[in-house]
Amino acid sequence: MVRKKRVRIVKKIRDANGVWGFVSMKRAGDRYVWDDRPGYYFLDWRDGKKRCRQLAGSSPSEALEARRRKQNELLGELISRSKPALLDQQSALTPIKDAIRMHQEHVKTHSPDKPKTLQRYAKVHEHFERILGHKNALEVITRADIEQFKVTRSSEFSQQHPRQVTPRTVNFEVGVLRAFFNYLINERGLQLTNPCAHFKPLKDKQAKGRRKPPTYTQDEIDRMVDACSRFDKAIYATFLLTGLRDEELCYLTWPDVNLKNATIKVTSKDEFSPKDYEERVIPIPPDLLTLLDGLPRQSHWVFPNAKGGRITHLLRRLKSIAKKAGVENATLHKFRHTYATRLLEAGNDIVTVQKLLGHSDLETTRQYLDPHESLKRKAANLLSLRAKV
Repeated sequence: MVRKKRVRIVKKIRDANGVWGFVSMKRAGDRYVWDDRPGYYFLDWRDGKKRCRQLAGSSPSEALEARRRKQNELLGELISRSKPALLDQQSALTPIKDAIRMHQEHVKTHSPDKPKTLQRYAKVHEHFERILGHKNALEVITRADIEQFKVTRSSEFSQQHPRQVTPRTVNFEVGVLRAFFNYLINERGLQLTNPCAHFKPLKDKQAKGRRKPPTYTQDEIDRMVDACSRFDKAIYATFLLTGLRDEELCYLTWPDVNLKNATIKVTSKDEFSPKDYEERVIPIPPDLLTLLDGLPRQSHWVFPNAKGGRITHLLRRLKSIAKKAGVENATLHKFRHTYATRLLEAGNDIVTVQKLLGHSDLETTRQYLDPHESLKRKAANLLSLRAKV
């Protein structure tokens, strides 16, 4: 069985002659008798024949927490050099595999209608276990380990795209790990300090230099509409004129559509909930109302597949239409960007646009505020050297 290394708490104080020195803390059973003299606490342990010391803070509580972390860290190193099976003998430590399983069960239980969220979290767990799994126990993961995770992930290449993992992705993954540790601390009662707390996000030069999200020009929209069947025209017009997300449109049912009041209501379904669980009502513009009113009612879904089930693979259909129309870089989310940009350029206030898009954060909507060059020119032309009569 692996035994914990002994880690003592000592204190560095200044004596009457002004000379700094270390003094050992007296013990009363299992408890320390703290020294009232001003100074700093240190941890003291041996690594073979080498004596090691490390600053542990200026208060008894800081010293005790530092001692607990150091003991777990040293134990983790011993276990890493031994057989992982020995971890089962350490009831105070949590195997990383068990911690991941608990968190995934938690996410699945609390977000049964968010399968993509579970998939994204599971992918982060996979990277975490691959990079830091050799530590075996969750309690021995330190802030330095999370830093190593960031360094390792930043040097890797994405499996979905032939490019290096971006700072934005790494920041997202560390954010997931922070939630992972918070869950274990707050919900499972594990005695540990979150190594991801107050982490410094990686700077993303590409994101900083990025302008507002890309949009379709009117010419591109016209060409794609001309290349669409009547059914496809209704689909992509709904994207363009309501700003719906991909899944929101795929899960759209006829009870959600009120042609009399010209509204669409985004609602939760058995296997789907809107992002941030925020249901919303979106007005239907006249052009879209005509298209929707002309659709057959052969299914519960507004846009069913050939067998009457829920439609999927809309991006694949769009790529085919865009290729026929000679439109490059076509994406579903680009319709949503176009919808938001047009609303703002038409003079609508940003809070109204936020509610129409279903954004929980106003900053997300603010990214669309960079106006088109023609609108900038129109605004600039209102200025003059002399007062206008």
